[in-house]
Amino acid sequence: MTRHPRRLHWLLLPGLVAAALVIAAGSLALQLVFLSAGNSAWQALDNAGAERQYSRSMDFSVLNRWIPVHNRGVARFEQSSWDAAAEDFREAASLAPEERQCTVRLNWALALERGADALREADDVAGALVRYTQAEVVLAEATCTDDPAPDGGTLSDAWSEARQRVEAKKTEGNATWTPPEESSDATDPSGELDERARQAQEERQRAQEQQTGDSPAEGGSGERNW
Repeated sequence: MTRHPRRLHWLLLPGLVAAALVIAAGSLALQLVFLSAGNSAWQALDNAGAERQYSRSMDFSVLNRWIPVHNRGVARFEQSSWDAAAEDFREAASLAPEERQCTVRLNWALALERGADALREADDVAGALVRYTQAEVVLAEATCTDDPAPDGGTLSDAWSEARQRVEAKKTEGNATWTPPEESSDATDPSGELDERARQAQEERQRAQEQQTGDSPAEGGSGERNW
């Protein structure tokens, strides 16, 4: 009798595998449908719509999971959402294969650079310098080949141009940034001692007045409050 459950187990296993394959196939189909819809929206310059479709594609991502999140980063970049785009590119870099790392990291560094530019325009030079440094780190970890770049030239040329551009902006930012000065309102030690002496004198005066009954302590009861 112990054989029946075992046979049932083996009979169910192919069914479970088949069900998993069906679910995976359905998820992959939805991933591709939403990914295609996102591409169409992006080509139509509907970047907000593209962002929504890519987000839906991510919910059903089975294969090449880096693609929808990378594409959502592009859509967010086009909407000047620099930090959100940089975060998407960061996630895409953690998922993308080695041969795609250069392209993803170039986009990631560019999003950080644009975010830094925006901070500089807002007079937040310190924040901009942080972003420029982050972009430098992202580029330093990229390995770019002489394969053609989407905008012409090679990927290695695009990498060199990005690195030099970010370095120049960071150098310029450092030249114009001055660390915050220490507060000029700091209490002078000698003045603090004088203030303490004055307070002590006032305390002694109140004590004497309380003893003679001329003036009660705060609270109106004559009790000491120190």
